[in-house]
Order: sequence, then structure tokens, then C-alpha cells
Amino acid sequence: MKLTGGEKAFVTTNYIVLTLLTLIIVLPFWYVISVSITPYHIFSEKDGMVLFPTSFSFEYYEYLLQKGSLIYGSYGNTIRNTAGGVLLALFLTATVAYALAEKKLPGRKIFILYFVFTMLFKGGLIPTYITIKQLGLLNTNYVLILVMAFSAFNMIIMKSFFEGIPESLRESASIDGASEFRILWRIILPLSMPVIASVGLLYMVVYWNDFFNALLYVTDWSKAPVQLVLRSIISSSSLPPELLEAAGRTPPPTIGIQMSAIVIVALPMLIIYPLIQKYFDQGMMVGSVKG
Repeated sequence: MKLTGGEKAFVTTNYIVLTLLTLIIVLPFWYVISVSITPYHIFSEKDGMVLFPTSFSFEYYEYLLQKGSLIYGSYGNTIRNTAGGVLLALFLTATVAYALAEKKLPGRKIFILYFVFTMLFKGGLIPTYITIKQLGLLNTNYVLILVMAFSAFNMIIMKSFFEGIPESLRESASIDGASEFRILWRIILPLSMPVIASVGLLYMVVYWNDFFNALLYVTDWSKAPVQLVLRSIISSSSLPPELLEAAGRTPPPTIGIQMSAIVIVALPMLIIYPLIQKYFDQGMMVGSVKG
């Protein structure tokens, strides 16, 4: 179909705007990568304008990822927190969503209102801190997993998806003697991979990027997640003492350490997201059209 003059101008403008937005997003991260693999003497000669490295060096990565370094250990903490947190969060979210998707559940509307209320009003930072302290979770390996283990928003998305599954499947399985947990595990969840992937990704991003809870509840650097270490590195003009003590040798220039730390922390999400993006899109679309 032939485009009119106005339509051609509109399409051209869209291409220009989208190209500019792409450059705005991509160029800063490309610059970070370029600086992280450029020797410092070349970086200094070019006054920091390094978009296309002419020489490569991985000394910054070697320094950060050497065995025994602070970021090496914190990376393991983040992987543990993210893996354990996502599994626990998906279990809690799926079981609550499955129960609330049952329209014959006594008091269903009251329970739904209860969860929606928590999205509008929260207990506050100080009461949450006091509760965690009284439970003995401060400065433990479990606090960063438990504190974010449930989201009412994600539960509503999953509940909406479950409601779209034919009720006859659950009824036939129940007639055959299957328990509710067996129905959930063997029938509902296998049919719900799009929403599980989308909600799992939401939880994964939250757990991976969390540093604020670690800042509040963790004082032992051996239990700190990598995001807290990254914050400490990039928020100071000099490297934090904890990083220097853990590394045990003379550090490379700070600018390279900062850029390398950003790449190390961001890379996993950049790899994982494209792999499950199609499931994420499907799950979010389903959750957006059902109440």
C-alpha cells in the first residue's frame, strides 16, 4: 500500500526518534564497556574519550574477580539470594494465586481486598526494621531472601492467568482423586509457563538489583550482595577500604574498577532477559486484561 506524504513524514519521524532513543540508551553502556577494557594510559591520553578501544586489557576484571576479593564473594551471595528468593517467591505467589483463583473460596473477596490494601498502604520502614530485628534476622543470610519473598502485584497477575484456565480441568482432576496441591503442580503450573516466566523475571530483577535492603539489614561485608558493593565502589572517588583489604594487592585506577564493576553486575540480566522475553510479554498481556 502506497503511503501518503503525511504518513511518510510520520514514519520517518518515528525512525529518527527511535534511533536517537536507542543511541541514548546504548552509547553510555558501550562507553562503560570500552573504558573497562582500555588500559589506563590510553584512557588518559584520550582524556577519557574512549568509544572504540584500540588496545585491550582485562586487569580491572582480574582484580575484581580474583579469588578472595570482596566482589567475588558478594557475587556468590547475590546468586544465592536471587535463586533462593525467586524459588520461594514463586512458590508463595503461585499457592496464594491458585487459592484466590477459586471463585468458590469462602471469604475470597475479603482476602483479595486484604492483599490489594497492602499495595496501597505499607507498614513503614521503622516498623519493618523492628520486626526483622525482633525475629533475629538482622545480618543473616536469610533476611534478603525473606524480606522480598512476596508481591501482591505479582500475585494478582498470576491469579488472573489461573482464572483463564478452564475450570473443567481442575474439576475432572478433583473427581479422579487429585489433591489441590497435585492439581496445582501437575495441571495448572505446566499450563502457566508464560506467567511463571514473567513473574519470575520480575522477582529476579528485584532480587538482583536490591541494595537498599542490604544497606538496612546487613553490616557484615561477607554477607553483602554485589549491588551493595557496586554502590560502595561507584559512590566514592576512591575505592572502599573493604574492597582494598579483601583484594590484598595494589588496585588499578579507580575509574576502570568502577566501569568493570558495572559491567560485571549488569551482564547476567542482559543475557537472561532476551531468553525469556517472549514468555514475559505473554504473561504480562494476560495479566493486564483480567481483573
